[in-house]
Amino acid sequence: MTPALNDVKLRLASALERKDLPDGTRLLKQTNRGEYLALNAQQEAILAEFDGQHTGQEVLQRLLNGEKRPKIRAFYDLVLAAQAKGFLYEGDTEPLTVTSGRRWNVRCSPASALALALCLIGAGAASMAAANLPLIPEPRGWLLALFAVSAGLSLANVLAGAVLSGLGREVYRAEVRLDLALPFFSVDTRDALMGGRRVEVLVALQMLAVPFGMALLGWTLGSTPIFLASWVTALLLTAPFGGSPAHTLMHALFRKQHELPRCADTFLNQKFLTNLINWREEVSEASYFYGLSTWALLWLGAVFRFASELIKQQASTGDNVLFQPGAQTIIFLLALVVAAPLVYLLWLVGKTGYRLLTPKLSSAESRLQRSFAGLQRPDADASVKFLSGTLLFSQLTEPEVRAVAAAMEFFAVKRGTRIIRERDQGDLMFVIHSGRVEVQKEDEAGALRPVAQLTCGDVFGEIALLQQVPRTSSVIALETTELYALKKRDFDRLLLSTLGAKKIQETVQVCAFLRRNPMFADWPPHALMKIAGEFTFHDCVAGVEILREGRQNESFYIVYEGEFGVLKAGQRVATLGPGDFCGEISLLQGSAASANVTALRNGRCLKLDRASFLQLVSHDFLTGLTIERASDNRSVTLRKKAATK
Repeated sequence: MTPALNDVKLRLASALERKDLPDGTRLLKQTNRGEYLALNAQQEAILAEFDGQHTGQEVLQRLLNGEKRPKIRAFYDLVLAAQAKGFLYEGDTEPLTVTSGRRWNVRCSPASALALALCLIGAGAASMAAANLPLIPEPRGWLLALFAVSAGLSLANVLAGAVLSGLGREVYRAEVRLDLALPFFSVDTRDALMGGRRVEVLVALQMLAVPFGMALLGWTLGSTPIFLASWVTALLLTAPFGGSPAHTLMHALFRKQHELPRCADTFLNQKFLTNLINWREEVSEASYFYGLSTWALLWLGAVFRFASELIKQQASTGDNVLFQPGAQTIIFLLALVVAAPLVYLLWLVGKTGYRLLTPKLSSAESRLQRSFAGLQRPDADASVKFLSGTLLFSQLTEPEVRAVAAAMEFFAVKRGTRIIRERDQGDLMFVIHSGRVEVQKEDEAGALRPVAQLTCGDVFGEIALLQQVPRTSSVIALETTELYALKKRDFDRLLLSTLGAKKIQETVQVCAFLRRNPMFADWPPHALMKIAGEFTFHDCVAGVEILREGRQNESFYIVYEGEFGVLKAGQRVATLGPGDFCGEISLLQGSAASANVTALRNGRCLKLDRASFLQLVSHDFLTGLTIERASDNRSVTLRKKAATK
């Protein structure tokens, strides 16, 4: 956010429509602008702070001093997006921008829309299967076929807009598109989101019904150009990529979460065949990803079959087909269409084989080990001093640290170097001497997502060595980075025998996590190490309650991963994410839990028993003060929420 924007007093627009989705997402629509935002509970609370009386900087400061502290970058991104879309505005008078959406004068019921779509699809599919019409028209028929494709796409958009408007939603950007190969009438159907899955499904089905209706018409009239156009239009509208009606239909039917990225094509390219081979790997959005990937393969097969039939019929139109005007070009283009699915499938199989075999044949670390020699390393005393100041090695005596330092390699990597690759067999543990790296983990679709950044003194790579499992994430250098590396045999000999596997793992994971929490950011390594040893991991599956309103509580929890909903009198009043804590109110006040806390999805907490918690807040003043202030604010909030019910 620019300095000038920091000083602007913004106000939340009143022309808003809200819709709550089953996954907890709230959709907001700016009705004067026809713009949309999908927000979680914290983001909605941030926008509610903009009342026109405080500047953006003042709002941020108040939030950072409150119970729920947003990430500064996330705050700026949200405010900029909300302002650009008209959800936040400057001044006392809300701008009345005329929306580009229109509600057509159409009435229809969901039942009639569904019946029409299913009848057209059923009858059209039957005619496609039964028809003996050729697919190659006379030379003059090609122009009619192109016109029919344009008309079919236009009709699909008109019917989609009619259904959308008939179900009480608005139609945006009704226009003739000239940016594609064929001009056609187009509408924007994104307002179906506010109508929910039912409206999305009906709009998509209405568009998909058009090419089948065209096929029925072409079969009835015996018109080859119209019949050919129906096949082309069907392939265009049923494409599994690019937000087509078929993609929208699958997304509406199978997605569990609104924010699910439309990246089933990434899943198909990266993980579809791999997951079929490693079938035990769980995918929470399996229905969506597998369904759309299967549809993509079937669609490619249909493209192959359609183009093959066209080539066959084109080649049989005459003895001198190669000398007919335009015939060579048509056959060449159709041959490319036929070859494309085959090349894609071969590429897909090859990429899957590479993905499965590379971790077994050549790891990223094996290449790094060839670069160990050549860099001047710090002297022994400097290395011992540096390692003794890190969280992991601060527990060792000086002779033990010196032995570890002597066994370590010291080297540097350039920006962009992949230090660790997910799924590789690990043989090294790393300590960052200088520089910065990013930890990346594949999401369900196979796309790499950043999950953390590590800097000087941080340790990574120890989990694979401790648990004898492949690497659980990738690590990329964000800048020139100097590293200490300890091989597994020395790791086992010098660390496992001294600290033990469980102690090392919990030390690295818990201490690094606590240090990123503002409550523990300034703790010295030895103190942080001590309190980290008191915490235990507590795994929670979706729906499990860790606190129940009115029941005695004996533990303090810090969310390690996942999301937990705070419910008061059956209503969700807050959402807790990594770094947030709960259970402190009942422990500090000696009372029963004041709210239910339930895992919204599979997650993990750090758990501290009552005695250790009371020792924590009594021995460290600043931490105790922070927890007490958050507890007081949370108690006031819960009382206010309860009073308004």
